[in-house]
Amino acid sequence: MLKRRKVSMVLAAVVALAAAAPAHAQSTGDGFLFHRPMARISVRGGYAVARAGSDLFDFATENLTLQKRDFSGVSLGAAVDFTASDRISLTLDLGYSRSKKASEFRSLIDNNNLPIEQTTTFERTPVTANLKLYLSAPGQSVGTAAWIPAKLAPWVGIGGGAMRYRFLQDGDFVDFHTNNVFRSSFNSDGWAPVVQGLAGADYSITPSLALTGEARYLWARGDLGSDFGGFNKIDLSGVSAAIGLSFRL
Repeated sequence: MLKRRKVSMVLAAVVALAAAAPAHAQSTGDGFLFHRPMARISVRGGYAVARAGSDLFDFATENLTLQKRDFSGVSLGAAVDFTASDRISLTLDLGYSRSKKASEFRSLIDNNNLPIEQTTTFERTPVTANLKLYLSAPGQSVGTAAWIPAKLAPWVGIGGGAMRYRFLQDGDFVDFHTNNVFRSSFNSDGWAPVVQGLAGADYSITPSLALTGEARYLWARGDLGSDFGGFNKIDLSGVSAAIGLSFRL
């Protein structure tokens, strides 16, 4: 009885798949789409390397057990591409990167001969609009009823927008005038203008789905809040690399 029930379930699954296949073919075609994609939705993940070139980072790395690479971290992003022509698209893009690192003063200890410890968090969230140019045709129209995506389509782009940023240090610190140790939290956040250049390539997996690899360089500098008075603007620039998926619509 149990064996007969399993056979019935398998047959039902086969029938369901057979029924779904024609519907899938109608929506995507056999290796092609029935129209040129009007938009794409992309998600990505990678790593963002912070340039960390301003005096605030210099002060942190000189006095604390931090290195400039500690301000780099994992990045995430999402984008919507709108097709403007065969090789040009307009992209609205949202990114996010974050680093968090524990440290202590390099050459100072407290009255109990214990390290003076703190944690530094650095976050960047760029919101940009980009113009993307494909270096070769991303696909080919066949008559008026089909569009075949290219297997590999490299592209370059340029854009700009605004970046939300945050630099936070929380823990124990030293008053260099009195050498007293105190606990505090120093925070600076705000918005800064940003420009970026990017390049990448799409590798088609199916007519509707592509694997996308990209690299981008982002340039931005932002004002610091009163907690970091006396420092110049914070360097928010850096390079990132990511890989993700793009869904053609």
